[in-house]
Amino acid sequence: MKLEKIPGEDQAWAKLATLDPARVCRRTTARFDEQTGAYTLGSYGCEISISPGDMKIFSNSSQGDDLLRKVDASLTLLWYLTSSHSLPPSGTLITPGSLPGGQIFEKGTHVLPLDPLAEKYAHAPGAFIETGRTWGGEVLDYGDAAIQLWPLPQVPTTLILRTADEEFPALVNLLLDSNCRFQFPTDIIWAICMMSALILR
Repeated sequence: MKLEKIPGEDQAWAKLATLDPARVCRRTTARFDEQTGAYTLGSYGCEISISPGDMKIFSNSSQGDDLLRKVDASLTLLWYLTSSHSLPPSGTLITPGSLPGGQIFEKGTHVLPLDPLAEKYAHAPGAFIETGRTWGGEVLDYGDAAIQLWPLPQVPTTLILRTADEEFPALVNLLLDSNCRFQFPTDIIWAICMMSALILR
């Protein structure tokens, strides 16, 4: 499935076409197929192919196709391949709002859609976990339920559910690994967070 181009994507495709595939793969843990000229990258437990030659992003699995229908991952995937560093997660979790420019996560049109997740899973922590597992998530021991997702290799997001009770409504928090700030500009981090929120809806 070919994704609609968004601003900046043409430049990213052009840059990717000039890079040495071996170096890209070392930085990102992607694989490169010499015959097809396409990279393959893991995202939410799916294998996604990125083909610089014809500027297409696609998957050979039904779940991968579903992922690409759910989220607009094109610029995020291209940025990761062209500009990220080889940097494993630190294991330290931070809030998106603590990032430079992180106020975009807290007001206006960039507020993450976490309230619908809290409403959906308010009394269903098991379903929260199972949905996360469907997308390659790993269970963590936080809150009433927590799942670590992998939008990109080396770049996890963590979603923590607090279920509703008689006193408080349900709440979902999204946390990032602290090393993301060294990998991406804030707008790409916002896109990664949006992907993780949307994938659980």
